[in-house]
Amino acid sequence: MTHCVHCKGKLPWSFIFKRLLIVKRSDIQCPSCHQTLYFTSRSKGILFGTTILIPVLFVLAFMLGYMTLFVVITLGWMLIMPWFVDVTEKDEPLF
Repeated sequence: MTHCVHCKGKLPWSFIFKRLLIVKRSDIQCPSCHQTLYFTSRSKGILFGTTILIPVLFVLAFMLGYMTLFVVITLGWMLIMPWFVDVTEKDEPLF
């Protein structure tokens, strides 16, 4: 699980999950020390890749008749995504 780079406090799964669903801002505030944190470029790359891949998989699942499998895989990925996210104290570019 992700830890704050300032206070070394653990960022809760629910906090990161909510932050991943809100895409307006790239910064987050640590719930313990209230310092500004940013997603690493690796984390942004994973999120970007997922954003590109989901519509493609949706079309394939629709054409092949596997919509239930698509929904299960997408929901499962959304639930485990917070464990793949890392944070840093500087805003890093995506590429």
